[in-house]
Amino acid sequence: MWNNWKYRILALIMALLCWYVVSGQEKVETWLEIPLEFVNLPPRIEITSGLVNKIQVRIRGTSNQVRSLNTSRLAYKLDLGKIQTGANVIPLTTERMTIISAVEIVEIRPSSLELVADAAMTKEVPVHLDWQGLPAPDTMFKEMRLTPNKIMLTGLASKLQNIDQLQTEKVIIAENDKLNVSGQVHILIPKDVSSDKATIAYELYFGLLTQELWVKMNVESIKHDSYTYVVDPNFIRARLAIPVRLLKEKDWRETLSVVVDPGANPALGMVMLRPELLFPDGVEVLEFKPEEIEAVIQYKDLF
Repeated sequence: MWNNWKYRILALIMALLCWYVVSGQEKVETWLEIPLEFVNLPPRIEITSGLVNKIQVRIRGTSNQVRSLNTSRLAYKLDLGKIQTGANVIPLTTERMTIISAVEIVEIRPSSLELVADAAMTKEVPVHLDWQGLPAPDTMFKEMRLTPNKIMLTGLASKLQNIDQLQTEKVIIAENDKLNVSGQVHILIPKDVSSDKATIAYELYFGLLTQELWVKMNVESIKHDSYTYVVDPNFIRARLAIPVRLLKEKDWRETLSVVVDPGANPALGMVMLRPELLFPDGVEVLEFKPEEIEAVIQYKDLF
């Protein structure tokens, strides 16, 4: 009996070999997790939702074929060459993926992807300065200058389409400030949007609060050594915008004066002169009558 042990071992080895060969040809199915690769994405298009990194693939083949697969080199390449902005349903088909000819791809999960695409763009929008306050109670706002008054935004179309204006941080004008206020202020940039500027320069111009009045004023003559002259009429009426703070002063009328001056060597006889109105800062001349005054000039007899 022990003389046949060599044949018994050989028979066992042959049986195991036959079992391995037969079992290696047995059909099996299994699931693989493989990465998803996106190719041919159009320029300036971005996928904003629906992205997945991996998909599940069910394959069928012999045990030997399945075991011999190099799964580290497998990937599903998804062609995005025809993707449009908005929602896109893209099927994942077994026909678009080949592992090896002997292994059959039975199923892919998920069977499709819903990708939302958006387009990158730039947009120029105006900037609005957020400010409050006055340099004094009797002042008023006159003019604003912003540099630049528009900035360029970059972002996705869905983020930019509803942005028509940008705000700045609030600028507070303190009392006793100058009538011209300037500085730099940060722009409030929305989330997920970038800009070519972070700050802008501003200039705010204020004026004194005024009241319109008609005022009658006597015309003053400038004296010269070589001649004398008489003016007619000897007064004008002017419509003025006078600062309220000046009107509160008791002697505000004394700050207003009108003069005529023929100059150093005027012509003898009658000439027409335009009066010169001398007023404090902040007083604006809206109109005055008459605009010219008659002056009769007579030279002095020096001998």
